[in-house]
Amino acid sequence: MARAAIVLYEEAPEKEQFLLARTLDFFGVPWKMLALSAFPEANSVAQDSVVFGSAAAVATALEQTATVEQCLERRTVFYAYSSHDRSATERGIRFLLGESGVTVGDAPDGVVPVQVSSCPDDEVGQMAGIGARLRMRKEDAILAGIERLGTQVSTILSADGAPIYLRMEHRSIPIYLCASRYVIDIDQEIEAGYYDVKEHFCSAVPLVTFIRHLFQEVAWHPQELGACLIIDDPLLRRRYGCCDFKRMQQLMREYGFTTNIAFIPWNWQRTSPAAADLFGNGFGPFSVSVHGCDHIQAEFGNSSPAILYERARLALRRMQKHEERTGIHHDPIMVFPHGVFSSRCPGILKRTGFWAAINTEVSPVDRTGGRTRVRDAWDIATMKYGDFPVFTRRYAHHGIENFAFDLLLGKPCLIVAHHDFFKDEYAALLQLLEGLRARNCSLHWQPLGAVVRNACRRRSTGRGTEEVQMYGAELSLHNASEQPLQVIIQKQEADVETISEIQCDGAPVPWLGVEDRCSFAATIPAKSERLFRISYREPDQMSADMRSAAFRSSVGARRFLSELRDASRGRFASISLAATTLRGARK
Repeated sequence: MARAAIVLYEEAPEKEQFLLARTLDFFGVPWKMLALSAFPEANSVAQDSVVFGSAAAVATALEQTATVEQCLERRTVFYAYSSHDRSATERGIRFLLGESGVTVGDAPDGVVPVQVSSCPDDEVGQMAGIGARLRMRKEDAILAGIERLGTQVSTILSADGAPIYLRMEHRSIPIYLCASRYVIDIDQEIEAGYYDVKEHFCSAVPLVTFIRHLFQEVAWHPQELGACLIIDDPLLRRRYGCCDFKRMQQLMREYGFTTNIAFIPWNWQRTSPAAADLFGNGFGPFSVSVHGCDHIQAEFGNSSPAILYERARLALRRMQKHEERTGIHHDPIMVFPHGVFSSRCPGILKRTGFWAAINTEVSPVDRTGGRTRVRDAWDIATMKYGDFPVFTRRYAHHGIENFAFDLLLGKPCLIVAHHDFFKDEYAALLQLLEGLRARNCSLHWQPLGAVVRNACRRRSTGRGTEEVQMYGAELSLHNASEQPLQVIIQKQEADVETISEIQCDGAPVPWLGVEDRCSFAATIPAKSERLFRISYREPDQMSADMRSAAFRSSVGARRFLSELRDASRGRFASISLAATTLRGARK
């Protein structure tokens, strides 16, 4: 495995080299820029290093026999990509392959099928065997003439059968070649509602799979790949719309998954004590989170700190009363109604006592401070707003390719569904579970609170020490080794004055505020785990969000009509269909 990266440039570093460096930084890979003219020097190539460069630059670097011998001795691997000079790219590829008939072709027009190879799995991780249909970028390209080389090359990614990304050897030196000249800018803002890997598939998938494969020992990696299915809106009763929770309980046992109910706090008085027998205490297959407060349109898209604070406090008070009435535990995790939140909202939730938020939309409704970037969507959770984690979740229609890419990045696998997703005897759910089971990884299906609590990035610094990036207000760190583990934990926190205390297993620990983060250290004994918690000071008292009788009545009417709609689509779908037919006949 590689331990360092060299970003090769010709006369001067250009945009592509700087974009590559940003991506390497994101994954925690040490790198340095190196001029092509300096490459042949004996001290320019570190032991077990990876060299990134254009196909032309890589070919030039390897033209000298001494350089080839040096790379063999130091176990160097190359990642080559196309440049804007197609002629130079083709000359470089032909030199590396020893085949004069290879050409670089334009990306096909229209929607085309792309396919990731199934073998070898370790080179592509969770993306093994993934296929998708997409429009390629104008900067993407395909390679022609490769078929004459037979087994000398291995195609890893193809478009409509034509190679895009492949592995080869030049005089026993491993070289990975990507035909796309596009290098993703991870600071690019996301305009769509969610991040879709198909927008950058032919450039992002080769680069990220390569980094994950080659830099396993030095790059950030997730503690585990947590997973949970989240169902929005249901009342806690046996049946809601198309979802029969008794049947869901049986499926969870059979297929080994977990389900979280995003419960609307307004319904806190509507759960019967008998529901506790089915939904348990929140630590089994079922768990409960907080779905807004009244579940009205854009209730957490407001920009007023006073209104946001009062709504967040009311949501938690209602959930606490619900727990006291029924014994059903809930985790203080906010699931935004309708996917709407403002840029100010996450910071308010943090200081109100929430651990994290879950959302499908990646950006707030306002543009204060800019929109969510690719790097934010690639991270374990988005920390851009109020230094508070917003974990992203996906609908099944986002495609298995997006679930697989999230897992490759190390993100938790969070699935969002409404009751109608479970029609047709849960066929769509079971199909998605089968697709996830086929990924090259081990998913840890847990209650949502445990998924959030275990979500972090870790990397070894040697000699029994690790660096850890914390996201939520709570973090459970595991040490599976036979030796004590020293950890240095950091959490992004621009305003450290809001922190009241940091605890380890209930005992206060000293911490430091350094620049835009807080930092603290601990020792985790062998074969054990420790729980860390950050407590925040609540904001100064703010004015209440006054709720008139008319407002309360409108919320009640909205909830009644929503539940009537869901029931008609589910259990009474046939009655609803008959009524619609009858109305049509009368017109």
